[in-house]
Amino acid sequence: MNIAVDIVAQPRLSKTFYPCSGHRLQPQPLVLIHGWGADSQIWGDLPQQLSEWADVITLDLPGFGASKALQHYSADSMLQWMHRALPDQSLLLGLSLGGMLCHRYAATYPQRVSGLILLSSNRQFVADAGYQSAMPQADFDGFLHSWQNDPNSCLKRFASLQAQGDRQQRQLIRQLRAMQVNMDPQAAEALLGLLGQLNNHQQCPPLPSLSLFGGQDALVPPEAARQSTNSVVIEGAAHLPHLSAPQQVVDQIYGFLDRQRYQLDKPAVAESFGRAASSYDESAKLQHRIGEQLLSHRSSQTQPAPDSIVDLGCGTGYHSIQLQRQYPEAAVLGVDISPGMLAYARATYSHTNLQWLCGDAENLSLASQSQALIFSNFALQWCPCLDTLAAELYRVLQPKGQLVMAVPGPATLSELRQAWAQVDDLVHINRFASLHQWQRALATAGFSAIELTSEPIVENHGSVRELLLELKNVGAHNNNAGKSRAITGKQRLKALYNAYENYRLPNGELPATWEIISGVVSK
Repeated sequence: MNIAVDIVAQPRLSKTFYPCSGHRLQPQPLVLIHGWGADSQIWGDLPQQLSEWADVITLDLPGFGASKALQHYSADSMLQWMHRALPDQSLLLGLSLGGMLCHRYAATYPQRVSGLILLSSNRQFVADAGYQSAMPQADFDGFLHSWQNDPNSCLKRFASLQAQGDRQQRQLIRQLRAMQVNMDPQAAEALLGLLGQLNNHQQCPPLPSLSLFGGQDALVPPEAARQSTNSVVIEGAAHLPHLSAPQQVVDQIYGFLDRQRYQLDKPAVAESFGRAASSYDESAKLQHRIGEQLLSHRSSQTQPAPDSIVDLGCGTGYHSIQLQRQYPEAAVLGVDISPGMLAYARATYSHTNLQWLCGDAENLSLASQSQALIFSNFALQWCPCLDTLAAELYRVLQPKGQLVMAVPGPATLSELRQAWAQVDDLVHINRFASLHQWQRALATAGFSAIELTSEPIVENHGSVRELLLELKNVGAHNNNAGKSRAITGKQRLKALYNAYENYRLPNGELPATWEIISGVVSK
């Protein structure tokens, strides 16, 4: 690496702005903060790629690139610097030391941060007795000593360490050594010392986060991924996966942005279904038909009759009573997140011995291995974390217990989604997991037999208004973080109706496609 060491303090904060050029997924700016021994050049083409979905800002750390050095460096002074430099409610993406600083900042000022993406960033860079998934202290001390004695040679070695083990190792080394990085020597040494001191184990930002690690990283052991929530290891990559595996990194970041835009508001889900309780059964013809097919399929199996059943997401109790009649010897428990739905179910089936419980499918107040059968029809799609959900279902089921389920898939209401896309770029339609995503989550949880299929079902309607009213009557409102908070006006609705006309069939009907993922999963 060719280092142009600049001992003259730069007069300003170096900030580069990349305005969103495409379909905006992230309303707030996405701010990229590099690691030690580099400046904003280290991002390569990543800022341009991410600007397809958000406004992107790259910053040079103080004393690096064109940013003015600080008189004193500490964790507190760096947090103060970030507080001045960062826009309010920004989404932070930090590389290595930059990620550690972003982590600490988000934990200190969570109200100013909308989310956190960490790239090749450990909770602490140097290992100690309490944490071994990091660089050994002796190796770090040797590197610090090398910097103090010969900075240029040290940085050449650093380039090699960042690329070590990467499938693009030689190319990466050449790329890194070709960079002309300006840095203040005292700032570089101070931040290197801070890198060895930072410990973020007690700092847990209550924010959406994504952690990306290189599977062959020589500086941040991939084992650190086990210490992070929502972490992904990119195999074949070392410390700079965004340079050697750019498409994989971009895909992961896109998925994160997409999930946050479509992040479900569970209290809003519960409230909307509660309001729809009295109209649900009359309008939920498709949902009832699918549920009855599930019950018929389960009864045709040679499995012993279950002694304990949970109707998970029971709603009005429509299928709870059918389960009770089909298995009269079983204890049937209807569970739903909506108090309004449960109140309706209790009033409707007060003459039965059905039991009811208000609860969240991702955190059930049921004993482990207590249920022989979990029945869930058009409910589990409201659980945003499939891994958490699948693990909880596995925990509650008895050995050889079964999950009988049906959920809408990602192609659901594709015509309505595409029609809205011609009107604006806001979120109007709920986003659902794919068959593959369900299979992966259930397999990871430990289920031994996963017999799920995906089937398109087309429901016809006389008008778009009729379709929207049906969705309203079953409580299937848009409850995503990225939805418009403004009232949908007459002009937007008129534009929607006009766009949907492209799908009108020769018989005059308007189709609405539902992708139904359903089947039986065995423990």
